[in-house]
Amino acid sequence: MHDDALTRWQRGWSASRGWTDYQQVDDVTVVRVGEPERRVEYVATEAHAAAAAHLALTDCHPPGTSWLAITTDDPARLAADLKPLESLRTEWLMTISLAEQASYPVPAPYTLEVSTTPSIVDAQIYGYGEIAATGRMAVLHTGAVADLITTDPAHRRRGLARALMTALAHSTPTPTAYLSASPTGRPLYESLGWTTLTPLLVARTSTKY
Repeated sequence: MHDDALTRWQRGWSASRGWTDYQQVDDVTVVRVGEPERRVEYVATEAHAAAAAHLALTDCHPPGTSWLAITTDDPARLAADLKPLESLRTEWLMTISLAEQASYPVPAPYTLEVSTTPSIVDAQIYGYGEIAATGRMAVLHTGAVADLITTDPAHRRRGLARALMTALAHSTPTPTAYLSASPTGRPLYESLGWTTLTPLLVARTSTKY
């Protein structure tokens, strides 16, 4: 369940971050991130969680640098099943038809700047001489993926994230979008009309061995 949505999210999320080296191994998508603290990410549904865990526990990367993102109906149970892997957090895979997303204007005195390429839409909101909020939409034929949605702490609770999501939606030609929401971000996206598909457990190899 949600296999297709997970694949669409992974493709867009990887494109947003510039992680272009990925492949399928035992029904697990292996994303070669290459960052010092995250060398690789194994993306899978719960049906293939054991295969993802085996890949993480037997690869050649240093402890703590092999990550996993696995859809599950019960994150707490899956986290227990995956030990000795270290559970980091639960996120939520969400989706929307962008034409149905609620729209919000950029509040004064803030201003918006949007730049686009065929595959990436970047939006920045400026205010009081600095960047107040930023976000990105990766645009693929399989769907768009919202990513890196951030509001500077000094500018929060002013409607900037809603305005940012509005700008990204209006600048994206693909009708359907996906994202992975944090616990703090999920209420925002729900208020805009996004639908939760499934929890997404994020884990990694333990740093204790």
